[in-house]
Amino acid sequence: MKGLFKRVDGIALSLVFFYCLIVGFVGLCLDPNSTIVMTSNPIASLATALGFAKIESLGIPSGIMLAMILVYTFLFALAVIVEVRLAENADEKPYSAKWLSIMAASFVVLYGLGIGIGSVSHLAFDDGVSLVAQSLAYSGEAMLLGLVIAIVAYLAIFFLVLLVYCIAAKSKQPIEDEVSPESEEAKKLEELEEKVDEALDAHNGDVASSFAAHGSGEGVGTGTGPSNPDDFYALDRNRVFPSISRVDSRADLVAVKEFKDDEALDLRTLSDDFRDFLAGKEGLYYEKTAVRAFIAGLSASRLIILQGLSGTGKSSIARYFSTFIGEKSFFVPVQTTWRDRTSILGYWNDFSKTYNETDFLVRLYEATYQSQDINVMVLDEMNIARIEYYFADFLSIMEYPVDERYLKIMNVPYDFVTPEHLPDGTLKIPETTWFIGTANRDDSTYTITDKVYDRSIVISFNERNEPFAVKRIPEPYSISYSKLMSLYEAAQKDEDKKMNKADWAKFRNVLNRAYEDFELTFGNRVYHQIELFVPVFVACGGTKEEALDFMFAEKIANKLEGRYEDFVKDALISLREEIDKNYGKNGFPLTRERLAHLLRRF
Repeated sequence: MKGLFKRVDGIALSLVFFYCLIVGFVGLCLDPNSTIVMTSNPIASLATALGFAKIESLGIPSGIMLAMILVYTFLFALAVIVEVRLAENADEKPYSAKWLSIMAASFVVLYGLGIGIGSVSHLAFDDGVSLVAQSLAYSGEAMLLGLVIAIVAYLAIFFLVLLVYCIAAKSKQPIEDEVSPESEEAKKLEELEEKVDEALDAHNGDVASSFAAHGSGEGVGTGTGPSNPDDFYALDRNRVFPSISRVDSRADLVAVKEFKDDEALDLRTLSDDFRDFLAGKEGLYYEKTAVRAFIAGLSASRLIILQGLSGTGKSSIARYFSTFIGEKSFFVPVQTTWRDRTSILGYWNDFSKTYNETDFLVRLYEATYQSQDINVMVLDEMNIARIEYYFADFLSIMEYPVDERYLKIMNVPYDFVTPEHLPDGTLKIPETTWFIGTANRDDSTYTITDKVYDRSIVISFNERNEPFAVKRIPEPYSISYSKLMSLYEAAQKDEDKKMNKADWAKFRNVLNRAYEDFELTFGNRVYHQIELFVPVFVACGGTKEEALDFMFAEKIANKLEGRYEDFVKDALISLREEIDKNYGKNGFPLTRERLAHLLRRF
């Protein structure tokens, strides 16, 4: 959650507190029975001059009334600040009708309490009730006069600070003029230095600006490089990229790893054995559809999002898949402070003259040496920060063909010797890499946008599954990237498993209904995902209808969450009837469950 208080809020509360002190003092000046301040004082005279009703006599209850009103004035200011920050944290306008109504309610409640407590105090005194009106008039006069005096005081302080600043700035100028070189020799020396700098920049490809940004191919970024070109000559790749440079010398990465690929292995065996491995070895139980969707999802997208309730095994299925295929997944917990690509890719540090490398970046670099190792990188609690902010580069790069997935880490001079697999500061995203994000759905996280949903395969975990018996506990496999991809390609070329014209015709009827009623449609990107996903899902032991049901539920039904327009209920019923017409009363069970969940909210 974003911070509830800012520095400006402290300043505002200080001003309100100062105002309350002024009003308290003004109240003493207006009180004809005051023993602290003389009755004939300038503030009392000002009140008379402004035509305020003269206060004849007051007692302790009137002082209590004024004190209570001032206490609740400060509390009201605090309440308004809290409400403004809560509105901003909810991405809403603080001065919308909703939040103005809340502020108005706070005003009524707090001032009602202040006046109420002050009025009750009068009951302890003789003729207390008759003093309430006079106490309120006295409090009102004190607050109005206090406001005038406070404004004058604030303006006086502002102009005094401004005057001191101007005097200080003016007194500083002669000193600067006195020490600045005005001789002809100094001017010539400056011109000569400028020419030398220009020559050095031209010779080194503008070294000073070559480190000026770390970002995508356009050099987008906020970091700066060496301000003095001479600083660069002492740098080398071991200094600039210390962790990445050490990777180049690791013998275990350079050496070619041997895999014991089982030629008889098929996707159904892989899926069933993985499910049994999770249950028998780790005590983790998943539905067949979830395991099949996970394995098939890897064939359709390089980004998998596992979302749902905490404790349903989202992180575990990602972690143990790597274990099952003889690899070790990489886990990084996403932080709420992640705002841009520097959080996962690092940045140039001008102070230390090094590139601040992250573990995420180093792992990506290591994967460039492992052409057959399946690299699973897990972003835990992915939506605790905005995905499209810190992960934006990867969302774009994954749209490119495999051979064109290059990521600009840093702009470097043309003659700088970079690490082996970082030519010109550019890293090729290994084709062996998949990104898997876990996402909770609660008030502490951000909503996942359509941009992210459309580029990923989403698997929802909404409930804990019941245990089941396992006849045999499979041992972990040793499977290479080439073997896994060959299994995917074989399934995707199988005419019996691919989507045919009849399959598309039925499915488009449902899609057209969703478009007509909700204006939701599948783009070309999602159509391509379906063409890759469905045959692999079938090869894992499922059916085409189950695969389409899964994709429709995750791609369409997810986008209907939070929609409560008047027409939505009838449109949901219409969509369910279209499914009945094309797939029967029992068809698309996963989608039916999602639609039933949405209808219950009406």
